[in-house]
Amino acid sequence: MINQLQEKYQLSLLLLLSSVAVLGIFPFVVIRYLGGNFTAAIIDMTLMLGIITLVVYAHYFKKIRIVSAIIAVFMNVGVTAISIVNGLDSFLWVYPVFASTFILVKPIEALCINSMAAILLVTLSDISNTVSLGSYVVTILMSSMSAFVYASHSVKQFQLLETLNTVDALTGALNRRAMSSDMQAALANSERNGIEQLLVILDLDYFKRVNDKFGHAVGDLVLKEFVTIITSRIRKYDRLYRFGGEEFVLLIPEIGEQRHVFIDNLRRAIKKELKTPDGEEITVSFGVASWRPGTTEATWLQRADEALYRAKEKGRDCAVFSNE
Repeated sequence: MINQLQEKYQLSLLLLLSSVAVLGIFPFVVIRYLGGNFTAAIIDMTLMLGIITLVVYAHYFKKIRIVSAIIAVFMNVGVTAISIVNGLDSFLWVYPVFASTFILVKPIEALCINSMAAILLVTLSDISNTVSLGSYVVTILMSSMSAFVYASHSVKQFQLLETLNTVDALTGALNRRAMSSDMQAALANSERNGIEQLLVILDLDYFKRVNDKFGHAVGDLVLKEFVTIITSRIRKYDRLYRFGGEEFVLLIPEIGEQRHVFIDNLRRAIKKELKTPDGEEITVSFGVASWRPGTTEATWLQRADEALYRAKEKGRDCAVFSNE
């Protein structure tokens, strides 16, 4: 999945944090300029304009991860430079900047960036003449570690939220929400680059008989085993989704001339390995639709569904390609 939820979340954080930074820096640009401290004013102005430029770039080109990392480094370099030039008057900016770094990048990356900035402050500035080196080290260490723990917990919480938002709770396959998002991205990629992709609808043959004979608990186990078999045989960039009931969708990018062999190997593997409790084979019908120019999400699914219907008419346990 393209992680649109995460992109929106990161972009909103980036916009909020950058707005606070710009509003906080701007008064000091004016104060230092009017006070004749032109070097500090230029550094502050450069920071402010740089942050604005980078945020606008992130918004229009969606390079949020890269821009966030650049801003994190940019802000740490800026606060180091202004502390060297302005001394103790600007030193307190170190703490909010260090905390903000954990919002912009991954916790371990933020810890590395903060450590480099902290070392540069000690070696290049005269802060130690005013502030106890021990107090400086302890406060920086405690604030950074507190932010690290909080950021790490936030990452885990977001990953859990993303899983709940995109994964089918019963089978572990991706859900329809994830499917719709991925299909839109796949269609855009194909239209832009002409990449051939396959959309496959898979339906377990006579699955109602399994539920009627063995109960829904056994039926659920069969669905889980089916997903395990499929995911162990597809490539890492192929995606399996639960479409509803015993129907699943498989999105396969850049399969080329091997598509018939690939699909038939899946069909054979399922027939060989997926069994009822009494050892009876469970087969699957495949409806396969290739991407073609002008395809939409609805028409792609419709063509795959029509191919699946023809596979059922042919006696099940087979694959039908919509364009053949």
